[in-house]
Amino acid sequence: MIISRTPFRVSFFGGGTDFPEFYERHGGAVLLTTINKYCYISIHKLSAFFAHRFRASYARTEMVQEPSEFQHPLIRECLLHLPPTEGLEIAHVSDLPGRTGLGTSSSFTVGLLHALHAMEGGRVTAEDLAREAILIERERVGDAGGHQDQYAAAYGGLIRIDFAGRNSVAIRRLPLNIERLNALENQLMLFYTGVEQSAEQILSEQKKRTSQNEAALMKMRDMVDQATESLCGEGSLEDFGRLLHESWEQKKTLSSGISNPLVDESYAAARKAGALGGKLLGAGGRGFLLLFARTEAHDAIRTALPKLREVNFRFSMEGSRIIFKAAE
Repeated sequence: MIISRTPFRVSFFGGGTDFPEFYERHGGAVLLTTINKYCYISIHKLSAFFAHRFRASYARTEMVQEPSEFQHPLIRECLLHLPPTEGLEIAHVSDLPGRTGLGTSSSFTVGLLHALHAMEGGRVTAEDLAREAILIERERVGDAGGHQDQYAAAYGGLIRIDFAGRNSVAIRRLPLNIERLNALENQLMLFYTGVEQSAEQILSEQKKRTSQNEAALMKMRDMVDQATESLCGEGSLEDFGRLLHESWEQKKTLSSGISNPLVDESYAAARKAGALGGKLLGAGGRGFLLLFARTEAHDAIRTALPKLREVNFRFSMEGSRIIFKAAE
């Protein structure tokens, strides 16, 4: 048996500039961190005693004879991309719900690819995993979206990703000391809106509007530079929080469905209670609301958001890992 563990991500700045329709012309950049909430994928060789050759358990259970028969598109295409020599049982467990703006689909894909490589005894790099996941999700399955989630899941950590041209991607780990890293963590809050739905329609609209959104996307890309300087400098982190607010205002112009009344009302209430900035993670008005506030304002913010459930989290400095491999 093989078990992979792959983190989810919180994206701070630059989302939308990681779409190839934008970055191949103008260059893109994102600033993000992975957190200690994970997707776990286990793979076990299935003996010939079972009537089926493949079994996958996620929100539902599928039992099939051939990988091409799987209804789950990511499982199907990962197995067709890395054809197994034996029957397999695949199981998925997650710390948080999917379709909530934390890059969960890419964490699933990266984790499954990592486990499949490990099952066959092959070594694979984070770069390999990210590029293979992009191939699976964006080309073989045809899902809309950018390329930051796959790199986040594969590499992990507090990182800046720069996209330039068709195949040029640079990963930079931000060199924050432990005191500044803790200070950033301690001023962030994460709240679950309770809404789970696919962002595919919103992302498709955003992709089509890339040329119309160029001015806003360039501002959002430039904010990555400002946020990087803020974090890596020695000044107050409050500039980082205020910049989050500016970025969120820009992001809402990219598509008609980026936010919704619940998110807008919750964000306004949090700001009134002391939040300096924040954003909705993902698209489509669903998922998790990220806020930045001085620690002394946190209780007031919690009181102002009684309908939302807070998620305690810390940063995770690791990308996808094989955490268990049983001897043959």
